[in-house]
Amino acid sequence: MRKNNSILSRNSVQHDAFDKAAYEEIFCQSKELQSLNAQGTQILNTFAEMAEDVFFALYKVKPELTSANELATEYLLNHELMAKLMESQSYQELREYTQLDELGAGIGSKGLLENLLKQLELDGDLKEASNKINDAVKNKAGIPSDEVHQRVSSLQSKLRQVVEFSTDKAVAEVEEVEQVITSWGLNQGEFTRLPYEKKLELLHVLRNQQKFKDMITLVGRMRRLTSVSRKVKLEHRVELHSITQGADINHVLPQELLALRRPLLKLDFYRRMMEKQLLQYDLNQKEYVGQGPIIALIDTSSSMVGNREQWSKAVALGLAEIAEKERRGFSYALFASSRAALITDEFQIGERSPDKVIKLASEFIGGGTNFEQPLQWAMDKLRESTFSKADIVMITDGECAVGNEFLKELQKVKAQKQCRIYSILIGNNPKELSRWSDAVWSITDLLDETTVQELFQKI
Repeated sequence: MRKNNSILSRNSVQHDAFDKAAYEEIFCQSKELQSLNAQGTQILNTFAEMAEDVFFALYKVKPELTSANELATEYLLNHELMAKLMESQSYQELREYTQLDELGAGIGSKGLLENLLKQLELDGDLKEASNKINDAVKNKAGIPSDEVHQRVSSLQSKLRQVVEFSTDKAVAEVEEVEQVITSWGLNQGEFTRLPYEKKLELLHVLRNQQKFKDMITLVGRMRRLTSVSRKVKLEHRVELHSITQGADINHVLPQELLALRRPLLKLDFYRRMMEKQLLQYDLNQKEYVGQGPIIALIDTSSSMVGNREQWSKAVALGLAEIAEKERRGFSYALFASSRAALITDEFQIGERSPDKVIKLASEFIGGGTNFEQPLQWAMDKLRESTFSKADIVMITDGECAVGNEFLKELQKVKAQKQCRIYSILIGNNPKELSRWSDAVWSITDLLDETTVQELFQKI
């Protein structure tokens, strides 16, 4: 027997207080969801509960539908929409990005609800069903259950099409967001701790400003190269020195491990392990040069506009990622002519602030090229710092002379602080850079990854 309508559920997806709190927190911070809610309730009075249901279906580990018999009659259209949603293949794809992920569930909900709302507005049959429900809610009259079931049954095929269309659109949106997050390295560090509203603001900038859209592939490539280069660098730090005795199971010789397959020898293996008498590799840990901070000097003169700027900024962000992973300081200076002020900033050790990433990628000076000004800034930072063995990287397409007196001072600071300077010239005449750089790469093809890989391995 059906319960009294007033005590029946209004939500088609079962949830608890924690699910409700997660939705309300997202809703309070999302102007987009609030706007959708306001528009949706003008079309369908039960839209607010539908928005909750969509979020619960995406966010929960094991979402389950409320039984139709436990649901107030005017919410049966919501119930049928949610049933069709949870049957669809696209929904399962969407859940890969949204399960227990408030950002993914919020963005997925927004994408789904936007498109569901469009269909409710455009389709005559759905609009008629919505009007019937609206009248019943407004007049508190209730609707005969049989009439609602009959109307919903007649819309089965249409509801399935609406849900599949809306879910496909939502999948496309969350995949785009995931690409942005992954390419810009936002799936780690400070971004994950930001409030939902702040995350949306940053994503809006990265997804909608053309400069960042143009850079996404480059930044993603550089992040991939940092991972490859870091792995190679760490492998090169370890070399086989000799055979020794010990109990480090990770470095035990293979023939020792064979004893574990033989019952008669197994006890002897454990005895020798307790007494640290197993034969094992003795590995030397080789020190690598880059142990201090990383300082990037990026040419932003007028000739760098476009692909050159984007490429050099992507390399700088790769250097910032290396610094973050290796818990090293990272500073940068964007430079041009001596008449223009430098644009500088630094990242805290082990951190890579999203706001600072955006600042580095977006700022530009223009004008001519001057090397002494950024190098002087780098020297001043080295003098102030207690760290040594810094790596300075300059990326430029320009040619300009450095004075002899300045060069002497630069060499003096380099020796005192045991730092190295690496330069990448986008062009063909490295003569001037070679006077004060430990290594210079000339590059003409920005798609060639060899130079960047060599740089990242040296850093």
